[in-house]
Amino acid sequence: MKLFFRAASLCVMLFAGQAFCQVKPTVQLIGGDNFPALKIQIKTVLESVLLEANRQQKGTGNIEKVAGSFTPEAFHTYSDFVLKNKAYTARKLYEPQIIQKLSGDGFDVRSITMKVELGETAASENQNLVFTFSKSGLITSVRAVMPNYDYQGIIAQGVNSIDSTTREKILEFIEQFRMAYNSKNIDFLEKVYSDDALIITGSIIKETRPGNEMMQKSFLTQEKVKMVELTKREYLDALKNRAFKNSSYLNVNFENLVILRHAKVPYIYGITCLQHWNAANYKDKGYLFLMMDFRDPEAPVIHVRTWQPKAFIEDESFISLYDFDIVAY
Repeated sequence: MKLFFRAASLCVMLFAGQAFCQVKPTVQLIGGDNFPALKIQIKTVLESVLLEANRQQKGTGNIEKVAGSFTPEAFHTYSDFVLKNKAYTARKLYEPQIIQKLSGDGFDVRSITMKVELGETAASENQNLVFTFSKSGLITSVRAVMPNYDYQGIIAQGVNSIDSTTREKILEFIEQFRMAYNSKNIDFLEKVYSDDALIITGSIIKETRPGNEMMQKSFLTQEKVKMVELTKREYLDALKNRAFKNSSYLNVNFENLVILRHAKVPYIYGITCLQHWNAANYKDKGYLFLMMDFRDPEAPVIHVRTWQPKAFIEDESFISLYDFDIVAY
C-alpha cells in the first residue's frame, strides 16, 4: 500500500497541473443500442485516439499511430488540433451521446472535452469536439462545438427533409470552419473559399476594386461599400502570415446563428452570426455573413464572406443574402 502511494505521489509531482498521469480515458456512449457492434467499435476508437493525444503531449506517444482510425482529411484536422494546441483529455470518463445523422451517412459523438494550451490568448482551456463516424467505424470529421446554440432547433427550422438535412450540413460546416481557425488549418480554408470569392473584412474607407462578379451583382450602395475588399489570395495570405503566426492559440466563436435559404435558388444559403475573435495580441467582435453554395452538398463553397463591426448607419442593417442578385445555374 505504501509503495503504491509513493508511486502515485511521484506521478503527481512530475506532472502537476496536467492530466497525463490519469488512467486511460474511458468512453461510455449513451444511445446507439440498435447497432451494438458499431457502438463498441466507436468506443474503442475514441478511447484509443484520446489516449494517444495524452501520450503525444507527455512525449511517450506518436499521434501518427492512430491515423488509420480516420479518413486522411479528418486525421489532418485532429493531428493539427492536438499538435498545434498541445491538446489532451480533460476527463477520465466521457459519457457522450451517439446521434445518427439525418442524411443517414454516419453518426456524431458530441462534446468530447479536451484541454488546450492557450499561450497569451484569453479563453477557456476546455474545448469541446465532435467526432463523426462512418457506418464502418472510421472517423470522417472532427469539429469544434460552438457554445450556447440550439443545434436541434436550427435543424428543425427546415421547411422539408432536404432543407433540414442541408441545415445539419451547414452546422457541421460552421463547426469545421471554427475548427479551421482554432487549429490554423489553412488547407481547409483554401478549399472552401471559391477562387473568385468576395471577401469584405472591415470598416476602413477605401474605394472598392472593380471586377468582382459578386460585387457587381450586389445591390449595396456606395455608402455601404466603404470597406476593405480582398481577394481570396490576399485574405488567406494575411491570415496565414499574420493572424496564425502571431498567436499560439486563436479562439474564434460564433453566436446568434441564423440560417436563411434563398427563396428562388434553394441551394444557396446565407449564414449570419456574431463572431468573437480572440487572439494573443488582438481581439474584436462583429457580424459575419457567409453566402454558401450547396449544389454539391459534400463540397460546399463560400462565394461571399463579409464582416461588419456594427450595423450600417443609414438604415441599421447588415449585409444579407438579398443584397446580391443570384441567378440559378
